Amino acid sequence: METIVSACGLLCSRCDAFRATLANDPAKLELVAADWRVRYQNGDITAANVRCNGCMVEGGPKCGHCESGCGVRKCALDKKHSTCAECASFPCEQLDGLYGFMGAQGKLNRQLLEAVRGVKGAMHSAF
Repeated sequence: METIVSACGLLCSRCDAFRATLANDPAKLELVAADWRVRYQNGDITAANVRCNGCMVEGGPKCGHCESGCGVRKCALDKKHSTCAECASFPCEQLDGLYGFMGAQGKLNRQLLEAVRGVKGAMHSAF
């Protein structure tokens, strides 16, 4: 499977919601929703809310947060960046706020984008 990365550095292609959506598996989507209700302390999360084809992929469903509430995704789309690593303002307050909410996962996302940014920077300076 192709690696798909969200604006904030989450590996969509490794996300349970993404995988359950691709498999079109309602039972797995419900398991993800049950996990997210506990993890994010939000009893309103349903299997329909977690259907996602990847936040930066055109078309198809996006999980509820990515579709309507993610300022990081909106910012990246507005700036026509595929990830925040492409932005001159990386890392910004908005991204750091999201990472703080995500805890350990946020730290991993930031490290991934820092590595991507470093590789791209090294490629540009080599030419």
